[in-house]
Amino acid sequence: MKHIKLFAIVLMVSILIPGVLAGCSGSKSSTPTGKYEILRSAVLGNTWQMYQIRVSLESGSDFDIDLLGLSGTDKVDGYFYPEKGIGASLSILSGPNVIYKADSSTVALGGTLSDRFSFPADQPSGTAYVLQFHNGGTETVNIFLELIYPKTGQIRGPIDLK
Repeated sequence: MKHIKLFAIVLMVSILIPGVLAGCSGSKSSTPTGKYEILRSAVLGNTWQMYQIRVSLESGSDFDIDLLGLSGTDKVDGYFYPEKGIGASLSILSGPNVIYKADSSTVALGGTLSDRFSFPADQPSGTAYVLQFHNGGTETVNIFLELIYPKTGQIRGPIDLK
């Protein structure tokens, strides 16, 4: 009888633990997240910092970079281009407002989606911005991104800067 109770307890624990852990692991979706590699980082003068990042996006995946802690006098500069593949887009958001968008509709026929962007951190939605990459194409896309922003700002999201 003891063996049956012990077996029942072990069985319940083995069923409940994975379910609880899966429920606590955050939101899951069928869309895979992109991967990144920090290629280079540098302090530029006394007030700026720069990151060069490669983002790899599988078909249908997204990758967000949160840029936080900016003030109304700060400015953000950067550029991006695909190293491999086509079909990616970039949107920069300030709260619910899209302040920059580059996608296939902004590219001449047969052209490559790449661009330079620059914006002041004086948007009415606050001091937080999101750089949102999306791959709506059918193949994996590798994107090179250079981001220059004040040392007072911080990058957050899936990127680990340690």
